[in-house]
Amino acid sequence: MKSLLSVIVALFVLTGCSKSVDQQADDYVDVSYTLCGTKVKAFSQGDDGKIRVICENDSYFVVKNQDTLAYMHELNGAYCLGLGFSVFTERSNYYTFTCSNDKNFNIPK
Repeated sequence: MKSLLSVIVALFVLTGCSKSVDQQADDYVDVSYTLCGTKVKAFSQGDDGKIRVICENDSYFVVKNQDTLAYMHELNGAYCLGLGFSVFTERSNYYTFTCSNDKNFNIPK
């Protein structure tokens, strides 16, 4: 019985770990298109939940959480035509960003 319980616990642990790795891979791909519009040189997510990115074109971003990352994807498509950002800042009441094609925007939250 202990053997069966050990196998079940191991399956849950492995499933949880694979989702974490898959989610990190998805985040990396999203970031490369959403933020950079080019390749990513460095990508990390800290214990504080913040996502830190350095792009191949030396743009640097700190994204507060997954929700902000998802919204940035929408902003990139709507305002930057999918080209990515050269600068992006999240403020308490609005987002300020510059697209890779040098167009500037302030969008209220």
